[in-house]
This record gives sequence, C-alpha cells and structure tokens, in this order.
Amino acid sequence: MTTRKPHISDHAMLRYLERVVGIDVQSHRHEVEAIVAQAVELGACGLVHDGWRYAIDDFRIVTVRPASSEPRFPRQARWGGEE
Repeated sequence: MTTRKPHISDHAMLRYLERVVGIDVQSHRHEVEAIVAQAVELGACGLVHDGWRYAIDDFRIVTVRPASSEPRFPRQARWGGEE
C-alpha cells in the first residue's frame, strides 16, 4: 500500500499562516507595496532593496528572492550580434 502525502496549495498555506499562526499578512502586503511603489510607478520590471530582489510584471509583484540569486529574466541579444 502506497501512502500519499497531501499537496498543500500556496493559498492554503497562506491562510494557515494568517489564521492559525497569526501572521498579519495584510500589514506585510502594505510593507511590500511601500517598498516597490516608486519602481512600479516608473514602469520597472524589478527592484533590489535591502538584499532582496522584487520581480515586477505589469504592476504585480510576482516573486521575491535573495538579491544574490540570478535574476530569472530572459537574456536579450545585444545590438550588432549574438551574445
């Protein structure tokens, strides 16, 4: 008999942290909004702040990762030739 482990969705995990653990998710959301507001207003696709890289896509923050990690943006060919 195979034992199956349950899959916990990101939504369920977020609600667990918010409702069971007691993390005030909304206050953290406002904190992130304040950090990235100017970058979003200027149309940036990302921002590095206090050692963290915030990825922005069409006014949405899509992920946050350590700034020391490689950005996940596609490389573009330079003018006049290939990279």
